[in-house]
Amino acid sequence: MVSLPELPDDVRAALSEFLAQQSTLALSTAGLRDGRPQVAPLFFVSDEALNLYWISDPDSRHSRNIADWGDAAVTIYAQTWDWQSIKGVQIEGTAMPVSDDDERQRALALYCAKFPFANDKFADLIAQSVFYVLRPRWLRWIDNERRFGYKQEFLLLSSAGQESDES
Repeated sequence: MVSLPELPDDVRAALSEFLAQQSTLALSTAGLRDGRPQVAPLFFVSDEALNLYWISDPDSRHSRNIADWGDAAVTIYAQTWDWQSIKGVQIEGTAMPVSDDDERQRALALYCAKFPFANDKFADLIAQSVFYVLRPRWLRWIDNERRFGYKQEFLLLSSAGQESDES
């Protein structure tokens, strides 16, 4: 297996800026029982650790898949019609409902700052909604502005400073 580097600070900063400019991720999950794939577009926010947060109904198929099996992947990319402008990130990690009240409040503040309409029209509904988080362990950064087919892969260390079990 090829050893991948840890995400360097300069790439982390560029990635954080890119994520702040995008609104929607495509979340990919699979059912543990039936193995059927599911992709769902969702508005998201990210924090300084590159955790990705979104709001969803616990009864949705992708949320049920997460409850069964927390492995998930997302892709986030800038919309373009020019192949030389393709830029995005693919991320794998562990997804779960946010259960810690402090983390939920931080996610809610990030969400309402990025999506002001949430404050105006949906504040009560969002305050009662379930936040989910994807904690990344691997990512691939794609940027055709650098050159056609440019990509870099990185491992992200867990909060304990250890590589994930997939390294």
